[in-house]
Amino acid sequence: MNLYSAILATVLLAGLGITAWGWKILANSRKVKQWPTAEGIIEESTEKPENDLLPHIVFSYQIEGKQYQRKFDFPEGTHPLPEFNQTYLKRYPVGKNVTVYYNPEQFETATLEAETQGDWMILAMGILMAAGGLITLLIT
Repeated sequence: MNLYSAILATVLLAGLGITAWGWKILANSRKVKQWPTAEGIIEESTEKPENDLLPHIVFSYQIEGKQYQRKFDFPEGTHPLPEFNQTYLKRYPVGKNVTVYYNPEQFETATLEAETQGDWMILAMGILMAAGGLITLLIT
């Protein structure tokens, strides 16, 4: 096997790995969309110190008579523009009533946005890498 083929095989394998990772992310996103909901309220909504472009948002909710409080977690790999922070601070001001999606098996795990949990672009990138690597290997 020459160096060119080894590089293409590596691209193919990396593409397959990224495809599997993207599929897992989307599968988790589908699960979150099916979680039950509860009414919640925004407790904190501020800019983070140190010039971070992700805001600090904390919400509380109640399930089966027990109160929970959780920080809003942005999807892994979120790289926001400067306007992103202000958009979220306006969307989730302190005192706003919100719908909370919570894990029925772990009530302390919850989110405000079920649809932001998965990104199909990761899956698409993996498929394109794998297909490109495979096609190029086959024609060389």
